[in-house]
Amino acid sequence: MKNSIPKAVFLLFYFGVFFLFSCSGQLLEIKNQTYKSYNRNNERGYVVSFKLNDAAVVPKSVVINGIVQDISKENKIGDTYQVNVIAQTTLIHNYEVKLDKKENGIYFEKNSNIFFQPVKFKLITE
Repeated sequence: MKNSIPKAVFLLFYFGVFFLFSCSGQLLEIKNQTYKSYNRNNERGYVVSFKLNDAAVVPKSVVINGIVQDISKENKIGDTYQVNVIAQTTLIHNYEVKLDKKENGIYFEKNSNIFFQPVKFKLITE
């Protein structure tokens, strides 16, 4: 009976460390994550900006305030991404806003797998 308690503690510790390392592989370092709103020329939305240091992952789309916007190669300038998230427009005929119930964050692709990382974007008011 005495040997089973240390074994149980060791197993719990082992699985905890394993879980920690397996989850941390999906967490990316995202810097300068900001967004600001705009309202001009019959269009409203957000300009989202962030830096990504890991070139092995590809950001696929961004979620801000429940709106999803795909990220293209043109959104990347150096190691910074700047994405125009359109919330409402009359300029683009038949444009449909994509909605998502996820919190603010970014969808990424790595090794042919898609994963979502929540991001706390800082609102810039000017």
